[in-house]
Amino acid sequence: MNNHLGLRLESIRKQITDACVRSGRDKNSVRFIAVTKTHPAETLQALIDLGVKDIGENRVQEIEQKVPQLKGEFEIHMIGHLQTNKVSHVIPFIKWIHSIDRERLIKKIEQHHSGTEKIKALVEVNTSNETSKSGCQPDETRMICERIVSSPALEFCGLMTIGPLGGNEKATRNAFSLLRKLSQNCSDLAEKIELSMGMSGDFEWAIEEGATMVRIGSLLVGNRNNT
Repeated sequence: MNNHLGLRLESIRKQITDACVRSGRDKNSVRFIAVTKTHPAETLQALIDLGVKDIGENRVQEIEQKVPQLKGEFEIHMIGHLQTNKVSHVIPFIKWIHSIDRERLIKKIEQHHSGTEKIKALVEVNTSNETSKSGCQPDETRMICERIVSSPALEFCGLMTIGPLGGNEKATRNAFSLLRKLSQNCSDLAEKIELSMGMSGDFEWAIEEGATMVRIGSLLVGNRNNT
């Protein structure tokens, strides 16, 4: 398994580097997050053994099951929609939440956070105006970012979005470009604003539009299991 993963990892890193070169950016300006939804802990451990430091998961139950089995240096990113009734279960295992999109969720995290280290938070924005998606509306972004800045449990680190489902290049780039513009309106709230955008099918466009984090799953670990 490690050989196949290693080759895929090398290929993805080259694509990231090439996209950075096209954009006139340093390849180290983009953080690669391996998304492992529905894949077993063995796959996560193999990635960690290959030097992957950032693991993205969508489901709280999977994080609870897999993370205690892992060894090495890594950080878990909660990238999926987070229900308030799952907050207490996931907080002990994660360093990042990419999907903060409402006041109620922030309050619930504050109720259950007991550590001295704040959780790094990104505000999820619905930049494609799709009703099926989570995320705050673009005009709510600044308000939620300011709320996180004042939180004792969360550290405001930037913004996140998901490209339009089945989107063509123009629509996808427009969604990513909007997130970049929204980040400029929040640039005074953090020393650096992370932009988490781009997945297996569109991460090169995302990098060209300013992504500092890309979330890649199927291109790396294959199609997800049906669970």
